[in-house]
Amino acid sequence: MSVLQATTLFDKDTPKIALKSLFLKYDVDGNGYLDKLELYKLLRDDLGLSSDQAETYYHLLDKDADSNVSYAEFEKWFLSGERFQTINDKCRYHYLRKAIEMFKKYDVDNNLAIDKQEFHQLFSEVGGASKKQEKKAMKELDIDHNGRVSFQEFLNWLNWTTLKDLQF
Repeated sequence: MSVLQATTLFDKDTPKIALKSLFLKYDVDGNGYLDKLELYKLLRDDLGLSSDQAETYYHLLDKDADSNVSYAEFEKWFLSGERFQTINDKCRYHYLRKAIEMFKKYDVDNNLAIDKQEFHQLFSEVGGASKKQEKKAMKELDIDHNGRVSFQEFLNWLNWTTLKDLQF
């Protein structure tokens, strides 16, 4: 299936049983989550996305930065009516890819979150000087106060106009 075909088939009117079946088809280990490889396979094989496009949605769909996409996260995205606007809008997609590359630079352990040690590197590179300022900045970025900056929190911090409305 191509992205265009998927755009017409999956929207807010798609029966939940169809979404659940698609999700379960790729939840190979049956744990109720799609890990990175399972999600990439779904996005590439069934929906026709490229590897970069699949990576983009992986970063956007994993809202809680647990390196997995739950059925709830997956369903919310499909039923949002987003219909692949994120990758179809060339300008938005360009900036989003830049944000992902920036995020990956600091997410050294590749766990979809920037921890305090990784944040220290980011803070230093953007000109932060004191430990007090660093702690304050981390507190402001870490909206859910879990000691890590998720990709969603990173996007929020960037505050790029073209990325502001990526909420689904």
